[in-house]
Amino acid sequence: MVNDIKDEVRSLYEIMKEEKVQELEINSRNYSICIKRKDHDENNQTVQKKQIIVQEEPMVSGETIKTPIAGVFYRSPSPSSPVFVNEGDIVNIGKTVCIIEAMKVMNEIKATFKAKILKMLAENGKPVNSGQDLFEVEKV
Repeated sequence: MVNDIKDEVRSLYEIMKEEKVQELEINSRNYSICIKRKDHDENNQTVQKKQIIVQEEPMVSGETIKTPIAGVFYRSPSPSSPVFVNEGDIVNIGKTVCIIEAMKVMNEIKATFKAKILKMLAENGKPVNSGQDLFEVEKV
């Protein structure tokens, strides 16, 4: 996968050079790339790669439960309470699977279909972005 990303970055950089684009940022499900270039002269003879950032996210092959909002991910309603779900659990429609705290409001994220929790994709107490995968699941 890393070689694929390197090839993609090289291709994008060449397109940027041809089109005289100075900065390009791409955010996909699997990674984020920011490419900045700086010309040393007006004839575009010498081009320098300024910055390339690649951050890989976990690859997910099946269904997921995503967060509709950005905030802090919590697996339980309080530190002393049991977690809402564990890997291997089967959840029914409407079951709370986690809480996302946004602007001091605790938002319950509920299952919208019956599913088996295959993998936790978010870390307890850490920030998540809107649309981020929280759980890899299998519909049952």
